[in-house]
Amino acid sequence: MRATAIKQDTDAPVALRTACVLADRQVWSGALSDALEALGYDVQPVTDLNGLFETVREVNAGIVVIAVQDPAGAVRACRVTPGLVDVPLMVVMPREGDLIPTLDAGADDAVVARVDPPVFLARVRALLRRTKSAQSNGVTTTEIRDLIIDFEKYSVTIEGRSVPLTPTEFRLLAVLAQQAGRVVDPRALLSAVHQHDYSERDAQNLVKVHIANLRRKLSDSRSQNPYILCVRGFGYMLERRGHVRQGDPLSSLIAEE
Repeated sequence: MRATAIKQDTDAPVALRTACVLADRQVWSGALSDALEALGYDVQPVTDLNGLFETVREVNAGIVVIAVQDPAGAVRACRVTPGLVDVPLMVVMPREGDLIPTLDAGADDAVVARVDPPVFLARVRALLRRTKSAQSNGVTTTEIRDLIIDFEKYSVTIEGRSVPLTPTEFRLLAVLAQQAGRVVDPRALLSAVHQHDYSERDAQNLVKVHIANLRRKLSDSRSQNPYILCVRGFGYMLERRGHVRQGDPLSSLIAEE
């Protein structure tokens, strides 16, 4: 028996669900695993973001936890995860100063690694209650002009025709769709594939290949109003508007790829 004991919560789910945990040993503790198990969750560890997305898709995931040492890696994970998995996202960080950036990047809640397990348990319960309340108004698809992305079925259609995408292409498109109208930098996009701190140059080169394939499949190269725009010096954006407004300051930065 571990030193910290947690009483089984009376509101724990009857059916066992999975908590997918992307964690470093220095941050994630057995006591926090016990807290999730006390809520009726089977804790499933994963080693990278790619494994996280695959596991969430395969199991009955009820919550995702990111508990890593690298603050920049945690922020990149938080930017892409909400766009790809429709479950609550909790972050555990080594230092208090790292909490705000992860919350701003998309985490639903965040705590420090030294948090008392009963407090962690209470925060998770509160997060699950908020999520349950919000799910009644939730949607599983995003529609941008003639482009429809179904996050539940992992399918994409444009003007009524199905667009066959690889898992990597779908994830990248999903991230852009969740941030439609905003520019996303290549390193954040690359985190949709797996968690690795690529250099800016390597990230740009790798993402450029995937974006080129995406634009080809979306017929962007033949369109006067493409969906995916390359904003020079900043990254990529999924354009919500069918026509660029006159005087748009982004116009001078749009690059042809």
